[in-house]
Amino acid sequence: MEEEFPLLLSVKNAENMRIIEKDRKIISVINFLPKKILIEGNPVSTASIGGVCTHSDYRGRGYSSRILKDVGKRMKERGINLCMISSNRNLYKQWGAGEIKNCRRYKILSEDTPLKIKIREYETVDLPSLEKIYNAKVTRFIRNHEDFKKLIVSGTFSFGTTSYKKYILEDEDNIRGYIILKKTPEKIEVKEAGGDKNDIFYALASLGTYLGVEEIDYVLPSGETAPAGYEGTEENLSGSLKIIDLKGLIEELKPYFRQYIDTQMMESLEVEELSRGYRFFLGDEVLEIDSHEEVLKLIFEKTDLKYSGNQKKIKEFIGAVFPIPFPWTENLNYQ
Repeated sequence: MEEEFPLLLSVKNAENMRIIEKDRKIISVINFLPKKILIEGNPVSTASIGGVCTHSDYRGRGYSSRILKDVGKRMKERGINLCMISSNRNLYKQWGAGEIKNCRRYKILSEDTPLKIKIREYETVDLPSLEKIYNAKVTRFIRNHEDFKKLIVSGTFSFGTTSYKKYILEDEDNIRGYIILKKTPEKIEVKEAGGDKNDIFYALASLGTYLGVEEIDYVLPSGETAPAGYEGTEENLSGSLKIIDLKGLIEELKPYFRQYIDTQMMESLEVEELSRGYRFFLGDEVLEIDSHEEVLKLIFEKTDLKYSGNQKKIKEFIGAVFPIPFPWTENLNYQ
């Protein structure tokens, strides 16, 4: 696990590795890793939770739930507004996390496709080119150079029946893209890819033939578009999300909102957190949301709301800014 998750399980991240100790033994642990994500170039403060476990002799006593409360408190104190979790089990649902359907899964059928680009295996010297291609995305996890060097290795760490392959797409002059494939006994799917989508989809069809499979799965998050002719099916974001601080999240998203609504509307936007719900205010208009799950779906999914006659501004606002795009979470940054 230390080799696979070097950012999460590290000395540098020790203050975010929360434990319960009993009978002179560590009996329960939850780790979280603060991260910044760009939403169309706008930074949002997030964290991911991983490496959650309780000793078998102490399970069923609520220890993980106790640490989650501590983790949520610490995240809020540090200005982390959104939490990504690699699971959707009841422990997290009871904490307020929910699943979000804001992706599309494409099955690229294998075929011998004439390509104008060359496909070859990744080499270490290719990393600077990958960084430039990845950093051109306006919605992504922020990675510094040191992290990218670690993640390109740890995020493709083969174990058991799971293995990875890294490919470069290039023409005569430049590296144009990259594809990282994850192979399990059930399927081959894209772990991460960068570059022109037409190049990527054509390359995947060719790679499927080369690897001897009928198809390769590729999940695109909201905000990324497949080439014409590919329909895809709706897919949940991997794992689940939990809003730690809605007010803080909305505040961080305001520069994103300003791209789609006028300043006067933006200045009248306010959010109130209730004991069992939320209120959005735009001037004298009010929208009440009853639960955390509903507000998650409002922000990250296409939600059909019933508006009253005096909620015209709120309807306009929601239609203009939601759902927000979000990067695929099970990429190299999966920690």
